[in-house]
Amino acid sequence: MDQKDGKDNPIKEIQMDNGEKIRVTKVDNSWHNGQPAFRIQIREENGHLRQGPEVPVSYIQNVFGAVVELATKG
Repeated sequence: MDQKDGKDNPIKEIQMDNGEKIRVTKVDNSWHNGQPAFRIQIREENGHLRQGPEVPVSYIQNVFGAVVELATKG
């Protein structure tokens, strides 16, 4: 089932063990020159969203490549 936020942006949520969720939102018109971006936030158990970064789509491969590199180093 496709999920949308209050502004009709597509979202995916990943459940964490502590009851919170990681929310990834695709934003078509971001702060970055109005270009598409992914917003990454934490959704608390009470539904409150913690502010998170917006990563321009053009940089997402580099950012997640860096995350994978850091995660795989001892």
